[in-house]
Amino acid sequence: MERNQIGTAWQGTHVVLLRCTPLNKVVGFYPSLHAPTEPVSHLCSEALSTYLSIGYVISHVHSLQDGTVEYILTKN
Repeated sequence: MERNQIGTAWQGTHVVLLRCTPLNKVVGFYPSLHAPTEPVSHLCSEALSTYLSIGYVISHVHSLQDGTVEYILTKN
């Protein structure tokens, strides 16, 4: 079956970007188009806990120039 065919199941990696302040507040949430999502808590630690519990893994973590921390979560 061709992967670009309409009506076929998604096959690939889902990505979620989660941006947080050093004070544990979520300031940005950016899922890929078909990523399975849950409601996002305003607390970064709770949001990370939720996404890890539904099968996402932390792929990368880095700090940004504005002092926030960005988590890149992926799920196959």
